[in-house]
Amino acid sequence: MNLQAVTIDDVPIGMPLPWQLYDRYGYTLFARGEIIAHRQLLKNLLAGELFRDVDALPPAKDVPEWVEHKDLPPAEIFPPHDIRPQIGERVLLRLLGRDFQAYQHASLIGYIKGQSILITTPVDAGQRIMLTDGEQVEARMVSGSNIYVFQSMILRVCISPSHYFHLAYPARVRAQKLRSSPWARVDLSAAASNPQGAQEVARIVNLSLGGAQLHIPGALGRKNDALRITFHVSVAGLETTLALDASIQHVRPARSGQDWAQQSLEYGVEFRGLSTQDALWLRSLVYQRIAEGYPA
Repeated sequence: MNLQAVTIDDVPIGMPLPWQLYDRYGYTLFARGEIIAHRQLLKNLLAGELFRDVDALPPAKDVPEWVEHKDLPPAEIFPPHDIRPQIGERVLLRLLGRDFQAYQHASLIGYIKGQSILITTPVDAGQRIMLTDGEQVEARMVSGSNIYVFQSMILRVCISPSHYFHLAYPARVRAQKLRSSPWARVDLSAAASNPQGAQEVARIVNLSLGGAQLHIPGALGRKNDALRITFHVSVAGLETTLALDASIQHVRPARSGQDWAQQSLEYGVEFRGLSTQDALWLRSLVYQRIAEGYPA
């Protein structure tokens, strides 16, 4: 990642963002394609500290544009047309009046058509987050092959019979259909080894259900050679270690401006013989990163 400062005046208002916006620490503030309605929102929340990644890849040609659902009766806005969220699906929440960077994990309980959306109270470090009626939130959900984003207000916080809250029906929802094999940007430490016993510390920078892009400081093989990639995964508070077999698809110098670029090779690998459990972990991680605003 090669962050370059941009001014608030450089950010287009009322139209899809041409690039992802970050804070100085590399946290995503707004994903590429999102629409910022008012410049004052940026001034109030971000104090003018905005950055974009000048080395970011251009959007893939097969990624559909965001579609905005608005000016409809509330019951027709959520869920968006042709999207049917399932009970228990993960919801990523950003509490807009607090730490603007952090996403909290929750689950969809259900919705009362045209009235409210019921979501479990998020938990952070084993403690339920204290929410308040009237608090503004941003919600991101991935359902099937769709991602959708909306902002709304907490109507009522409930603690009985369990901890959950009612979220007001949104005035608008933005939706995007994911690619058939979506990729997400990650930053994961890994160990890469070949059948001859050579091993290198690696960094996974892009990940999908079918493969990965890694930066490795040494040579471990050529196209079609086998590798084993081992890395730690954390999804919604659950953790595991994956050890995946892969075959090398390409080897080339890492792109300039990225971590390890000057001393690393970029390896594109395809996973082989994934178990059902490993595939579920990969899918959950990729979709979580996409929902957080890190599509590759």
